Parts: sequence; structure tokens; C-alpha cells
Amino acid sequence: MKKIVKNLQVIVALVFALLMLSACFTSKSELPRNTSNAHSNKENTVTVIIEGKSKRYQVKKCTTLLSFAISQLNAKEDEGFITSVGNLRQNTKESIYLMFDINGKRSVIGAGGIKIINGEKIRFYLEKY
Repeated sequence: MKKIVKNLQVIVALVFALLMLSACFTSKSELPRNTSNAHSNKENTVTVIIEGKSKRYQVKKCTTLLSFAISQLNAKEDEGFITSVGNLRQNTKESIYLMFDINGKRSVIGAGGIKIINGEKIRFYLEKY
């Protein structure tokens, strides 16, 4: 009987741990994405806003925001983080960092993990922490 109770306690503890861990992961539905027309063209059209200036770009499907920013926006990166784009440059000594949002929502993942989708609006800006 004691063995059954102990096994049951272990199973309950494992289930609880799995539930707690699953709450830590972001679901795809929480990511700021515009999925309309996401797979209709060979290229995606995105709007990029830097310092209030907006410009549209054609981007191949499956292109990450990081590779797009480096190739099309002459962005600089350090260890996977975009550190400058256009005239915006982060200054870590003054705790000013380059940030971006997609369709008005701050991204929860880095630029290297974001595949650009047709119709998105990507805004780069500086923020002090």
C-alpha cells in the first residue's frame, strides 16, 4: 500500500512539474503575427519604420528579420542582437537599446527567430532601461 501511495505522489509531482513548465513557453498564438496572405506569394511585402520614416520592402519567404535587417537595412548585430539600423544605434553604457515591434506589439523573441510575413509593419526604436 505504501508503495502505491509513493508512486502516486511521484506521478502527481511529475504532472504538476510539467504543467508549471508548459506555462513558461510562449504559444504561437501569442506571437505578434499577421497570417493573412502569409503563403500566397514568393515574396512578402513589409513596411519598415525607422525614426518615423516608413518604407516598403520586398522580402523572400522564410527570411528572418535579422538577415533582412543586415542585408537590406545595413543593420549591425552582436551575438544575434541588432545593435544599429539606420541612424539608430544602441548605447549600452547609457542603457539605451535598439528595440523593435511587429504590427505594434513588442516581440517576445529575437530577430533571428522571426520569419517575416507578408503585410507586417516592423518598427525600430531606441529605449532606455
